[in-house]
Amino acid sequence: YAYINSWNSVYSDAWCTYLSAQMHEIGHNLGLAHSNEGTQSYADQSGMMGYSYSQDDGPAMCFNAAKSWQVGWYSDSHYQVDLDGQYN
Repeated sequence: YAYINSWNSVYSDAWCTYLSAQMHEIGHNLGLAHSNEGTQSYADQSGMMGYSYSQDDGPAMCFNAAKSWQVGWYSDSHYQVDLDGQYN
């Protein structure tokens, strides 16, 4: 488990070696919540804040686009489009 917007992440047992579990908990430290699919907790497999994989070498993925946007990784490469079609 990990605390949101904190430095503290805790790992135990085999989950210590699973890349997706490590990324998931660090995601909480960065302020990210779980990614769900419909009413299913952890069911979103589009990024690391949903389902965790019991593999020590994969999968090769990061946070999904919505979570990456939330962290601010795209702040310098986006456009805002107004309803009248103008953008800046």
